Amino acid sequence: MEEKKKNKYPANLFRTGFFMNMIKNFYLLFPAIILLIVGIWVKWCLFLGLALLALDIIISLAEQLQIRNAALNSSNPNFKKWQDAILSPNWKDNIINLTESRIESSEEDNSDNSPS
Repeated sequence: MEEKKKNKYPANLFRTGFFMNMIKNFYLLFPAIILLIVGIWVKWCLFLGLALLALDIIISLAEQLQIRNAALNSSNPNFKKWQDAILSPNWKDNIINLTESRIESSEEDNSDNSPS
């Protein structure tokens, strides 16, 4: 029997995406930091800041798990090249090469369609 190969999502990519999601939720992160600083002197601000920080962590983790699931289980043929690039051991270089090739092909298409 042929053993099915299990795809593995890179841990560095997961962590990077998680922290980017946290920063993206700036509307939660900024007030949480301010409240945590004020919470040094005012106890209820500390608890509110911790609650906002926990909410930001939960939302960011859920978003990154959804992205991870989509990358591992997508059957969209348009996403296949990206999926192969992300799930390979040399994922950083593959993503850079794929992005550069897409930019070059887009520039070629634009130059072909420009009026002369």
